[in-house]
Amino acid sequence: MSLFSRKQNEESKEEQVTQEEKVAETLGAKIARLRKEKGYTQEEFSQLLDVTAQAVSKWENDISCPDIMLLPKISQLLGVSIDEMLGNSAPKAETAEETKPKVDINKLNLRIRVTGEGKKPVNVAFPMAMVKKFTKLGTGISNIVNVNSPSIDSKKIEQIFDLVDEGVTGEVLNITDENGQNIIIEIS
Repeated sequence: MSLFSRKQNEESKEEQVTQEEKVAETLGAKIARLRKEKGYTQEEFSQLLDVTAQAVSKWENDISCPDIMLLPKISQLLGVSIDEMLGNSAPKAETAEETKPKVDINKLNLRIRVTGEGKKPVNVAFPMAMVKKFTKLGTGISNIVNVNSPSIDSKKIEQIFDLVDEGVTGEVLNITDENGQNIIIEIS
């Protein structure tokens, strides 16, 4: 194992521990962490909430909890939802990802244009759902379009499906293979 990969493994473990700590942290620890991330001192934070710095200190040390009426203002100042602050939901980044609309593969087409010197251009369009079925059956795009190009293999097709799942449309592949064929794959 190289020094670089060992360092990466150590950093990965540290990130994992940090994520686990965030999940298991108390309300007080979460308030302290978020307050520091926002750059507030206990004194500044307490003034914004109209409480004493000692009250904030007690919250952060889990000696007491903030009044329920302060939770909306605390969550606003810390930039998190009340649910997230209380540990009842995923962080905003994950929630935003969940609410992101998924692309309906049944409404998309895979368009392939193949051109080459001295060859008649080939333009083909397939519904993405059909392409996915063919790929699962082991029939590659090259066989469907009758393009004998090693440039379009099942790995590239899987990468295209990954792009579609992420919501990418438009030209996703533009290659010229060793036979001089130009192959353009577009999702629309």
